Amino acid sequence: MKTEAKLTDNKYKFFLLYQDTWKAGNKFNGDSKSHLICVAENICKKFDHFDEYAHIASLDNGASEALFSKLEIELYSGRVSDIYVELLVSALEMVHRCPGTFINVAVKSAGSERVLQLPCKLIEKYVHFPNPQYHAHAPTIISIVIKLFLHFTKSSSIQLKMAADKNIILSMVCVIKSDMEDWVKIEAINLLAELSYSKDSKDSNSVVIHTEGLIDALVECANSYNADIKEGIARTFLNLGTGIENRKFLACKDGTISILLSFLGEENSKNTRNYAIGALGNICACEENKVRLVNYEDGDLVKKLLFLISSERNKRFHKDAVGVLANLSNADIAPSLCNQPTFLKSLISQATESVNEEAQKNAMKVLRRLSSFVDASKLGHGLLLKALLTTLKGGKSNVKYAVSILKDQASKSINRDSLVNFPGLLDYLGLISLEFQDVKSTAIKVLLYLSYLDNETTFIANENVLNALVTAAGLTTKKNSVSRYAAMKTIKRLAIKEENRKALAKNDTLLTSLKWASGKETKIVALADTLTELLTATSDGTVVALLDIIDNDKSKKVSDGDLVALAQATLLIISGKSQMNEQS
Repeated sequence: MKTEAKLTDNKYKFFLLYQDTWKAGNKFNGDSKSHLICVAENICKKFDHFDEYAHIASLDNGASEALFSKLEIELYSGRVSDIYVELLVSALEMVHRCPGTFINVAVKSAGSERVLQLPCKLIEKYVHFPNPQYHAHAPTIISIVIKLFLHFTKSSSIQLKMAADKNIILSMVCVIKSDMEDWVKIEAINLLAELSYSKDSKDSNSVVIHTEGLIDALVECANSYNADIKEGIARTFLNLGTGIENRKFLACKDGTISILLSFLGEENSKNTRNYAIGALGNICACEENKVRLVNYEDGDLVKKLLFLISSERNKRFHKDAVGVLANLSNADIAPSLCNQPTFLKSLISQATESVNEEAQKNAMKVLRRLSSFVDASKLGHGLLLKALLTTLKGGKSNVKYAVSILKDQASKSINRDSLVNFPGLLDYLGLISLEFQDVKSTAIKVLLYLSYLDNETTFIANENVLNALVTAAGLTTKKNSVSRYAAMKTIKRLAIKEENRKALAKNDTLLTSLKWASGKETKIVALADTLTELLTATSDGTVVALLDIIDNDKSKKVSDGDLVALAQATLLIISGKSQMNEQS
């Protein structure tokens, strides 16, 4: 690889200039080492900069290969000079301060096996010195070697090789477990974080996570008071969790969840907290982990997340905490969560009492996800309905979400009896339909669903429900045609019950609206060619499905003919002229 970098004459000819000195130094035993050290010092002076073009030119001239050769000779010599080794690895670290493409070529030219294994042997040599932190050169040499490895990770292909090399990972584990100073351990943890990220291959970090002693070393080191160490460990766990197969392993390792939870506290740095919540999100996304995590330390994880949702001011972190809680929910977990009064109370408190609208919205998203897994046959359904009713009472910002959740609940026949018989729920649906125009259509649909109970029956409507339905049935604008139709359809369905029929027959407003609609001059096409046959004579499933399609597709409209036919049919039932057991 040759570059077009503008180079000063002879600036990078040092290999030619010092080649004879090196050769001479290898022939003598006396002061030869001093000569070699002098040469290495001069090389370091030339490399001690961040001019990428200059470093690229040096690599072009064979710097990497020559320096690794000298390092290899010294390491296997009978008498190793720590000063000389430190200078050589310093020169190597400096000259590799360039883009990954050039590093990739340099490593190949120097021999990837030698380039990756020599540094490991150096670490092994110096980390095992008695009291290595007090050694004059050991901490510096190890730190520089790790920085060299970090330069190598700029090449994606070299990074993959390193992530698959157990010797490199074990070397970093040894550094973390050693008595080295924190600043050396930080470099090792940062390298592990880089090698732990699974990007190019789903299995690229499998060697990293399964390296003996890695997780234990990280957990133990996490107790450090050093903020940079905590941040690096949190980032390593986050990156390890990018491998789908790794998530179950992380959840089962002692101490991992405890450490990540401890990193969520406000006393930690912003990055540490974000990495930790991201790592928990990855781990919670694994289906096999959910039960274990929800029950972890008697619900400690869930309690911590709820506390964060209720108190966190950072919007991104708050959103991530909600995401983790949502990730924990599935068909097995949601019922048990909803069966915990304190859990739902905290969630609803966040949804109704928080002054942060985004926080309210996020809490409702969790509630919606939970409700999708909990029906009337599951534990916690009653508490879930209580939570939804509380939310309806909590203010305008939550009404839309709560009514939408109730619509999803009502669409399942198994839930309808529970919804109809839940104290106060029908009342509030009626009131909300009257008070909030933007949820009127959805609230009326909920009532339509609920009017189709099992055993071909329906519920007895109270005053609030009837007022809501009558009001919706009297709407005349085109944009409200679906709400109007759904209201008429619900009234028609309720009228099969004598108690409802009597109340409806006394409602002058309703009768006027129906008579007005029935008497409109309009061309009614054949029933088979309109929506009327579907909306007045089919099963409830077809009715509500079709209403949803119409409501979502603004181009579809309910025709006057449909309204006339339904109004006439409803009047017949209310007046008693239709068969009492006629079903819609």
